[in-house]
Amino acid sequence: MEFKNAGLKPKAPSMSRKTKILVTRKLPQPVEARLSRDFDALLNAHDIPMQAQDIRDKSEGSDGLLVTPGERYTADLLSTLPRSVRIIATFSVGYDHIDLAAAKARGIAVTNTPDVLTDATADIAMLLILGAARGASWGERMVRENRWTSWSPTAPLGHDVTRKKLGIFGMGRIGQALAKRARGFDMEIHYHNRRRLEPGQESGARYHPTLADMLPHCDFLSVNCASTPETRGIINAQTLG
Repeated sequence: MEFKNAGLKPKAPSMSRKTKILVTRKLPQPVEARLSRDFDALLNAHDIPMQAQDIRDKSEGSDGLLVTPGERYTADLLSTLPRSVRIIATFSVGYDHIDLAAAKARGIAVTNTPDVLTDATADIAMLLILGAARGASWGERMVRENRWTSWSPTAPLGHDVTRKKLGIFGMGRIGQALAKRARGFDMEIHYHNRRRLEPGQESGARYHPTLADMLPHCDFLSVNCASTPETRGIINAQTLG
């Protein structure tokens, strides 16, 4: 994990004891084994989602919290956490569930896990593109519901992705990883990003300075930008039209 945005380093606990942390959800067994080895960890054995009051109560005396996107760390919750809490580590790349300004005001460092899900997310994006094009979802339903009668040259038909145009909205780590996979299907890559990539990073992708400029060139569109006030809801009736 790396420190992100809060700009503070947690105060080291006394060397006479292990760091005490509250783990808010049940995590994979190897992770919990390491937590138990290295920390005085209060685990959530039954994976019962914690409400704000549960977090306050169970974090009493803790040096830090290991949290997930399933909880919201609002200014109210952060301001009422025990004074012993000096760090919140989130089991995720995203950290929009944590009010960073409120954490900084309380002197709580916030860390996340950047870049660990780039390949997995790009794989799933390509899976969804292929699934939508080839009708994987309804094709599977036909087979499972015993509605597949025989082969037909006219129905049901899907669409090829080969040599089609893929528009990528947000050409960061995940967008670039998706573009790399799409090139394996000879797709033509178009992208819109806040900043144009260096030529060596583009690998032939065509840059569009605005989303509106890119959209008419898309047979497929992948949204890989961060969810911010500026981007939220930007794919709407107007942009789809």
